[in-house]
Formats: sequence, structure tokens, C-alpha cells
Amino acid sequence: MSKYSYELKMQIILEHKTKHYGAFILQRKYSIHHSIIEQWIAQYELNGKFTEPTRHFSGEFKLKVLNYQQEHHLSDSATALIFGITNSGTICAWRKKYITGGREALFQKQGRRSKMPKKSLIPNKPREEWTKDEELAYLRMENEYLKKYLALVQEDDRKKQQQKKDREKSKLSEN
Repeated sequence: MSKYSYELKMQIILEHKTKHYGAFILQRKYSIHHSIIEQWIAQYELNGKFTEPTRHFSGEFKLKVLNYQQEHHLSDSATALIFGITNSGTICAWRKKYITGGREALFQKQGRRSKMPKKSLIPNKPREEWTKDEELAYLRMENEYLKKYLALVQEDDRKKQQQKKDREKSKLSEN
């Protein structure tokens, strides 16, 4: 769903066409940034409609867009307009991914990778039935957990001591 209604966009387009208002005059009138208005005008003049934001693009589509842009020597904004991409920065991000990671980078899913292991290290059976490898994996995990916990406690203690020193210094400086 768009932030601005279709009716508002059409009203702005009509004022641009009939009254020959530029994007800056329309910006003052409607309190919408001129670059957005210019994008609407260009979209409407090219396609006769407004492009709705799309969140997911396939790897093939990204590659097609980058190849088209390269072949026709187009800017990001011109390419975005042709392919109905609402944000030209998206194409720039795709190009950076392609340059750094190659073709495969365009096909990777977005989002954060889970830091949690897929399979639990704790076997789903009584402890007496664990194999040596399962017990070893559990003990290693427990050891890592305790090390991290101890480091957090020590860091917390260090911060409290530093705060105490800072308070004492500020009391001495006040006197």
C-alpha cells in the first residue's frame, strides 16, 4: 500500500499538466518532496500509471535490469523508471552486490542468517543414554555458555567499579 493515495497523485499530475506547475511549486502546495513528485510525473508520462512498491525481486529480474542498464548506458533513475522500481537506490545496491559477490549474490535471500544451529546439540533422550560424542558436544556447549556468562558478569562488575570511581572523583571535585 502506498503512502499517498492514487487520487492525490492524480490531482498533482493534473495540476502539472493543466496549470503547468513545476515540481517545486507542487512541493510547496502539497508538502511532498519535489523528487517524489518528479518520479510520479515521469512514471505517469511513461506508463500512464503509477508504480506500486515491490518488495521482492527475483535474481533473474535483477540480472536483467543490470544488463539492460549496462547495454543502454542508463542512469539508475532512468532504469528504475523503465522497470517500475520505485527506488533507484535499489539498482545501485544490486550493482554493488554483483560487483562484490558476482552473479550468485543477486540470487541470495535477503535478511539475517540465524545464529542458532538448526539441530539442537542437546539430545532428546535421557542423559544416561547419551553417546560419548553427544555428551562431549553438550559439555563443550555448557563450557562456552559459562565462559560467556562469566565474561558478562566481569564486564558488569568492571562498569560498576568505574561508575563508583567516577562518582568519587566528581564528589572530590565538587568540594
